[in-house]
Amino acid sequence: MKESRSSQLHPAVADWFKEQFSRPTAVQGKAWPHTLAGENVLILAPTGSGKTLAAFLSVLSELGRLAETGALPNAVCAVYVSPLRSLDRDIHRNLMPALEALNRALPPAARIRMEVRTGDTEPVERARQRLRRPHLLLTTPESLASLLSQRGWRDGFAPFAVVVDEIHAFAESKRGSLLALTLERLERKAPSRLQRIGLSATAWPVEAVKNLLCGARPCQVAAVRVEKAHRLEILIPPRGQELPPAGYNPFRVAYVVAEAVRRAECSLVFTATRSACERVGLALRFLLPEWEEQIAVHHSSVEREERMAIEEKLSEGGLKAVVASSSLELGVDFQAVDQVLMVGTPWSVSAALQRLGRSGHRVDGVARGALVPLSLPDLLRAVALRHAVRQGLLDALRVPRQPLDVLAQALLGMSIEGPQGTAEVYEMVRRAGPYQDLSRSDFQAVLEYLAGGGPVLSHYPSYGKIVLEPDGFRVASRKAERDYYLNIGTISDDYQIRVVTRNQRRLGEVEESFLSSLQPGEAFVMGGRAVVIERWHGDVAIVRAAEGERVQTPRWMGSKFPLTTRLASEEVRLRRELRQAWERGGGKACRLVLEREWGCSREAAQRLTEFIARQYEAAPIPIDRPVQVERVREGRSLLILFHSVAGRAVNRALAWVVGRRLGIEGSMMANHDDHAFLIAISARDAPSEERLRRCFHPDGWMEDVRAVLEASDTLGRIFRPVAEIGQLLPRRTFRGCTTQKQSSWNAALLYTTLRRHDPEHPLVRETIRYYMEDQMELGRALRQTTQIFESEWEVYDLPRPSPFALPLFAAFSRETLAAQDPDRALDELVARLYGEWEGRHAETA
Repeated sequence: MKESRSSQLHPAVADWFKEQFSRPTAVQGKAWPHTLAGENVLILAPTGSGKTLAAFLSVLSELGRLAETGALPNAVCAVYVSPLRSLDRDIHRNLMPALEALNRALPPAARIRMEVRTGDTEPVERARQRLRRPHLLLTTPESLASLLSQRGWRDGFAPFAVVVDEIHAFAESKRGSLLALTLERLERKAPSRLQRIGLSATAWPVEAVKNLLCGARPCQVAAVRVEKAHRLEILIPPRGQELPPAGYNPFRVAYVVAEAVRRAECSLVFTATRSACERVGLALRFLLPEWEEQIAVHHSSVEREERMAIEEKLSEGGLKAVVASSSLELGVDFQAVDQVLMVGTPWSVSAALQRLGRSGHRVDGVARGALVPLSLPDLLRAVALRHAVRQGLLDALRVPRQPLDVLAQALLGMSIEGPQGTAEVYEMVRRAGPYQDLSRSDFQAVLEYLAGGGPVLSHYPSYGKIVLEPDGFRVASRKAERDYYLNIGTISDDYQIRVVTRNQRRLGEVEESFLSSLQPGEAFVMGGRAVVIERWHGDVAIVRAAEGERVQTPRWMGSKFPLTTRLASEEVRLRRELRQAWERGGGKACRLVLEREWGCSREAAQRLTEFIARQYEAAPIPIDRPVQVERVREGRSLLILFHSVAGRAVNRALAWVVGRRLGIEGSMMANHDDHAFLIAISARDAPSEERLRRCFHPDGWMEDVRAVLEASDTLGRIFRPVAEIGQLLPRRTFRGCTTQKQSSWNAALLYTTLRRHDPEHPLVRETIRYYMEDQMELGRALRQTTQIFESEWEVYDLPRPSPFALPLFAAFSRETLAAQDPDRALDELVARLYGEWEGRHAETA
């Protein structure tokens, strides 16, 4: 297939476009000259500005020309890659009218096939696709990597273009590294240069995203600053139904969400976790019984058929509300959605913009939505977030640097394609953006590991997955092939148990560790409905509808995202302005700042001012400089709490190093969240302020972090997902692995052995790199510890934690709280402490 591109749309495609639209959008006008010329291009524009057609009409046009000339092979000629399976199906639905118009202009034997291929694709469809390949394949990075290795697909690719949608969603995780390597593997199949097109509404900085998409290759940028109308409210409970000073229980605001849902035609409700998604879904069905059958729950653990049915109904406008975690937040076009509700303030500005963009999803549409904060501190963050959204501020993406576990997975996949030349593959890998600085020694170390080499693995032949030859490598066995397909990807999960009804209707999956914690007769929520286990055998739990039993919410493994630098700085700025206002004119001045400068409603401003007034009973509003420290004596214990609006990853590192440097031999505990960290020690070990300040000295700080890590079992636990990605250990969802506990124990033991006897093993080094760079954000943490060391301090000895400290104190107390209903007990404890601060400043609010 020769490279031949036209500067014009195919006539059938152009005619279809003219029938549907009056004129190209701004981004289409900027993108088409590049896409039609076959150039690499990154398309940046707000949601609903026409990015999809800006990318795809040139692809469809080229497919049409190949079909007309008889040059369209039985192979994949263009690939669309997205982060979500639902997005693949959505794009398929939206592109079908244009493709059908093009196919009508082609002879029947030359018509273009477009199909979806993901982990949800049924075996019958997979077999058919292997024989009759789609010309336009819509897929995910994992499925694409798998296809490139499969024997039946070795002649199944002849690509001229690849479109990567929502590319920012890949950038900060190892999925981005897998994507970059997979694009290089795809390019090797291309008859000529592979055109790369990236799409995003929130990608920044641009150079980092261009590098991920194209490496060092030239890449044009088609960007427009269309100021899409955003109408973002903040919804709070009415007077008499107060927001608590701490906690994240979504049941508290369920009636606020229900009233907002009642007023709209179709609502998309986002929560921070799958568990919260289930709880809100259950609450909405209870509070809105007249729409019970039109309220659905959608997340990645809901059964595939159910998810697809929900998406179809949502696209047709047949649902009143859908509650989702992150499974519907990227690019999915549901024009019926006229309102987005975010229960709990998102951790980043970009995430909020993505979610808000799911409403008004059309050119010139207005994105309407609301933040529903879960507590008073959450309300403060919501104010800061809304201000950033209105200004279009974006979070800077951080791309992982050459993760070696992903490299191992990709090299094993390539070995299955056929014998590989070492020098050629090394050069190919270095063309991928994240691996441009990969050393030859690191590359060789990964190959030697895969071959089962090293002081430890060489004693166990079963670990060898490839065979090294003088100038290349090949796969060692069919078993290594099978293991690769079972363990492909970069997302790690607990062992999953399928949940089915008596009549074998599949509801979804929950983690084994959660089901094991249930008592007989306890109910849990699945798909927004309460069910009870009748029996459980193997990897299947059979359930019936609950009839009044106590309901538990499933827990799904997944790390909490830390507060981003952008949102943290915006919140600190808000705090600083409020502190200055209070010192200038008390509560009245604070209300004016909140209403006039930050766009708060009178009621929200009043709630926050009352919160601030109680804070001033204890101490001023905590900001970045001066650093605020609270010391609270509890019997024989002393809590030392540092206010640090820097994100949970940074604060975790700070707490670890302070604890190490204090060197207290007695018992010591620590905790952290996005806004503070604390240590709890015996009162007799109380350090002086001077000694405490020395704990933040930046000299030797990185070495101390590493020493803390090596002395704990953290790296042993982190090693398990690294070993899964790197193909050393099977995933816990692999049926040969008996239990989560055994799998975790085996990983920790193997890590300890490798660390002792083979400390330079690539997966050991990747474990340390991943945790220190990607998880702990140590560069940002080092800057924060330096700031704390050099700044002035405000130290307050208090009888109880201040109102701004209550969220972290509540999380710390929950660890040791023994109660039949810990949520209620914790609420009561926090409410009592908060109420005790009401005093002389309350009337000034």
